[in-house]
Amino acid sequence: MNKRATPKYKYQNLKDYLIAKIRSGSLAGSGRLDSEPQLCERFSLSRNTIRQAIQELENEGYVYRIHGKGTFVRNATPVNSRKIALMIYDTAYMAHPVTGGLIRGIDETLSRNGYILDILASKRSFHDENLMRLAESYAGFLIGTYQLDELMLAELEKISLPHLFVKNYPMNHDVHAARINFTHAGFLAAEHLIRTGCGNLALIYSGDRIAISAEFKEGVYSAALEHGARLRRENIFIADFSDRLAVPEICAELLRHEDRPDGMICASDELAIALLAELKRHGVSVPGDISVIGCNNTENSTLTTPPLSTVDIPVMELGRRSADLLLRMIHGETAQPELLEPSLVIRGSTR
Repeated sequence: MNKRATPKYKYQNLKDYLIAKIRSGSLAGSGRLDSEPQLCERFSLSRNTIRQAIQELENEGYVYRIHGKGTFVRNATPVNSRKIALMIYDTAYMAHPVTGGLIRGIDETLSRNGYILDILASKRSFHDENLMRLAESYAGFLIGTYQLDELMLAELEKISLPHLFVKNYPMNHDVHAARINFTHAGFLAAEHLIRTGCGNLALIYSGDRIAISAEFKEGVYSAALEHGARLRRENIFIADFSDRLAVPEICAELLRHEDRPDGMICASDELAIALLAELKRHGVSVPGDISVIGCNNTENSTLTTPPLSTVDIPVMELGRRSADLLLRMIHGETAQPELLEPSLVIRGSTR
């Protein structure tokens, strides 16, 4: 007895027809599809049927939507449909161990799933048509920078291409993100100093304009409040995470205080390593006079004298998780945000 053929739904017929047109080149890359009303009239189908077909084409990487402009055909060659773009502010950041670890984790997962990673510098202009062309060339975006202006963020929302913020994210925006719990990182650093006898803390961080930096400070404050330690306003300093040139002036300011801090928290290992060198130059014993703790657990943190206590940030695992999350978004699955936890690494720079 012959088995009955499984009936094809109307939206599948339309979807198959459009795929055939795309593959034949009849709908050239970056060409716009007819509007929903035009497709309804042309194929005598309901708007819901049209939307279902277009949604599946979008999920499978054939088309992308731009709010207010329409639905466009992606250049769906095998290579482009398997490419992921990672946006960082400046490609010089690739040399930093945190960014490097993140990239290795992303690339490991993408390669295992047959995808190719491209790295783009977001300080280039990605507005309007340029961003549209990028959407045509990639299956999705990973965004590893907070340095995006409002126009760029608005353009990202208009384009239906799956995108995910990684580690960094813009403040005051509800975005899909894979993140590290930097509030807990700051809390761990401060709590460790307090538990080892430090009661007068100081903090060097990158300021409140960067979300993860503001989170780190919040964690330090929380630990100080919970355990009754002091963190006076005059002992809070702002310096870029890699701005070692700012450290001598900060150190001199701290040492001028009669009631100087006995515990220093730095939001990056680079700042902490520079501080260790400056304290040594001034004849200050670490950890005898002042304990110092960093953040990131970079390789250089093991090479200082004394070795630097720090907070480990699982950037490689974050890279793996973010790549996996984006791939699930590309395949139409619901993306749940990821929040990875840091851990304390105790070495000789704290008591």
